[in-house]
Amino acid sequence: MNGLNLILLGTAGAGKSLLTARFGNWLEEMGRKLAYINLDPGCESTPYEPDFDIRRYFTISELMRKEGLGPNGAMIRACELMEEKAHELALHMNSIEGDIRMVDTPGQMEVFLFHGGPEIARLMKGFTVCVFLMDARIVLQSFGGTFVRLLGISVGLRMGVPTVNVLNKVDLIDKEKLSKALECPEPTEGVLSDLALQLSKTVLQFRLPARLVWVSALTGEGFSELYDLIQETRCACGDLT
Repeated sequence: MNGLNLILLGTAGAGKSLLTARFGNWLEEMGRKLAYINLDPGCESTPYEPDFDIRRYFTISELMRKEGLGPNGAMIRACELMEEKAHELALHMNSIEGDIRMVDTPGQMEVFLFHGGPEIARLMKGFTVCVFLMDARIVLQSFGGTFVRLLGISVGLRMGVPTVNVLNKVDLIDKEKLSKALECPEPTEGVLSDLALQLSKTVLQFRLPARLVWVSALTGEGFSELYDLIQETRCACGDLT
């Protein structure tokens, strides 16, 4: 896994920063040299010591003050700046030594996804994998599994790099219920139920041949499976089932 960039993307509260720290520590215990990169200009602190920190360039509070923006507008502006400065930022990130670079991203995933994220991924040296993270409890909601898979496909297409899908916080839910929800989505009622069911079938047809990994950033559960899946992204066959 030498020269590997792991870009962690996910919805707000999915546990990206904690997984960055805990999975990074797990890899270090295996003898890997880790580098930690924080690309979230809005965080107050990180559970790891960044080797590169976007907050050295700008922060959300600074942009709000200087440009008279609200929190959402400042995050959009920050991601626009990341896109504008992508070559400069990539130059600094690529100079950081390490077998694996763990790249933590903003909680406002959609902003990063459409402003700066794909360009930064393209410019980073080495082999880049996107780790798309979602709270496993979402799967227990009506057609939650379909939603997770649909987002995973979208993230992979937008980022333009191999993408693995991960359900985090599995320590908080009943795993039997999780398996059942993934295998057989619970139908909804109302005018949108038929559309949701058809979407579920369509997503299953177009999803990439890759298994969904269950982890807990808190307990370390599933880290071995995540490590194996990331390694397999280099397989020429492209089959990660």
